[in-house]
Amino acid sequence: MGYPQELREDTRLNDSNYPINVFHNQANSVQKGSMILFMHWHEHFEIIVMKAGHAVFHIDSKPYEVRVGDILIVPSGGLHTGYSTSEHNVEYVSIVFNRSLLRGQAMPDPAHAKWIEPFLNGQVTFPVKVASDNDRYLSYSSLLEQIIHEFDAKMKGYELIVRSLLYMLITLLSRAFMPAARSEAVSPPLLRNSERFKQLLQFMEAHFSEPMTVEQAAKHVNLNVFHFCKTFKKTTGSTFIEYMNLIRMREAERLLMETDGTMTEIAERIGCGNPNYFTKLFKQYKGITPSRFRKDTLN
Repeated sequence: MGYPQELREDTRLNDSNYPINVFHNQANSVQKGSMILFMHWHEHFEIIVMKAGHAVFHIDSKPYEVRVGDILIVPSGGLHTGYSTSEHNVEYVSIVFNRSLLRGQAMPDPAHAKWIEPFLNGQVTFPVKVASDNDRYLSYSSLLEQIIHEFDAKMKGYELIVRSLLYMLITLLSRAFMPAARSEAVSPPLLRNSERFKQLLQFMEAHFSEPMTVEQAAKHVNLNVFHFCKTFKKTTGSTFIEYMNLIRMREAERLLMETDGTMTEIAERIGCGNPNYFTKLFKQYKGITPSRFRKDTLN
């Protein structure tokens, strides 16, 4: 049996005139603790609808446990990642859209300015998690299912319907949460930490083959080692070493699938050096040896 690929989210919005996309993410037989969404961020908003399995998503340093039916609202620029919390199949749908989708009115609209703009501008935030036992859940869920169906079917005029449904969804969320949301806006210290860690994560992605100690990483974000380790774990759901290894194993997967490099060559390219250590590490994180992974993937 082939090892299931990690879920990768492609957040490209191909049409600048209609900046929205719907991504169906799934993996079968994932291991408990497997990363199902690699840590990333984007300027777009994202709504995640859990379809199968159990998972925990870390969004701006806070963990949110989700089951089938739960909804997550990821704010623009929010760091987010996800892990499976069971060994069941995992499936979720991501609706990703840019704020410009809901702008562009020719005439000023006071109602739009009151109920939509504060969310689009980041002045207020809605609760990240909307659980399936929420009193208004059925209204939100119904609109999201219609958005997904219309976008996937792409019948004539679907663009207007999807935009209208999304407009309605945000209005209903504002109606329910706007007063509380004003007191739940992300605090400046959290925003500063988020921005600093974005830069560090970019650096790690670009220099994963180079040795980097916890002390060096802590210095990168101007924190002492203790606070760095605590904040990094809270932000990503992993320790610094675990996250660096996840980056390296993700690159190893790509090299195993797309190149003919030997285990020694791949180990060197990802910064592991020793092929035996690379094999041990790959099996620890992926549940299968790299040679078996390559064989199963290419068959």
